[in-house]
Amino acid sequence: MTGPLVSIITITRNREKLIQRAINSVLRQTYSNIEYIIVDGASTDNTSHVVHSIPDDRIKFIELKENLPIAETINIGFRESHGEYITFLDSDDEYLPTKIEKQVRLLKSLPSEYGFVYCWMTYFNDINKKFIRLHNPQLKGFVPYEVVEKPTISGTPTYMFRRHVFEELGGWRDNIGIISDWELAARACQKYKIDFVPESLINVYVNHGSQRMSDRKYYKALYGKMIIFHRHFLKEFQEVFEKYPQKSIPHFYGLCIACFKLKRWKQALFYYKKILSLGISPKNILIPLRILFLK
Repeated sequence: MTGPLVSIITITRNREKLIQRAINSVLRQTYSNIEYIIVDGASTDNTSHVVHSIPDDRIKFIELKENLPIAETINIGFRESHGEYITFLDSDDEYLPTKIEKQVRLLKSLPSEYGFVYCWMTYFNDINKKFIRLHNPQLKGFVPYEVVEKPTISGTPTYMFRRHVFEELGGWRDNIGIISDWELAARACQKYKIDFVPESLINVYVNHGSQRMSDRKYYKALYGKMIIFHRHFLKEFQEVFEKYPQKSIPHFYGLCIACFKLKRWKQALFYYKKILSLGISPKNILIPLRILFLK
């Protein structure tokens, strides 16, 4: 199939036992006009050998000398790309064969005010390959207010961006506490319309026990990172929350949890009162009890 060049970006680290599945799923795509950029965060296992053993000139393998932050690593891959459309694949997951073809067909059919498209994805237990759940959001059109309350439009490998839109967004952000596909999509949705392929085109595998790039201090001090993230969200999308205040409740809830876990009692109480000021309900009143039972 001829059509615009699509750049697929995978970042990886120490995934010698998993990455071949991801690579094979890309090379089996029914849409062939692709370049596959794999950025390795200084793996210490045989990841490099696995990638180099696959003879396909569409693969561009970039080996970093150190394991950089996730957002920076993805953005390195983007800067090395040339595609008109940009999409992603985590190194422990896989595309179904028609993923690229169906998303390209949809994106090509849409006017320029549509910045990206997404699809659904299915979660499996990698130990026994059993089905866990289907993530099947159905938002489309201009949805700037709907996407800030919860991560409805999320899933890194589900996105396919127009190149100029991803450039305009400045790529992924690394200074917001937690690297977030939710935040990326929410930013894009403030200006652009979106659409989706109503079909699961990605298999996401969990419980495989392999090292994550995020093991590199990423989830250390998690609650401190949560505070940075939710404060960022409240500031970044302030105009939305001013218009629809109740959509900010999940972020104040996250702040309340983080401050409670860090024993910042006054701040936790402040955020709890803020939630109650936005809506008195049994669910909101019982937040302290819910937090106490969180692991």
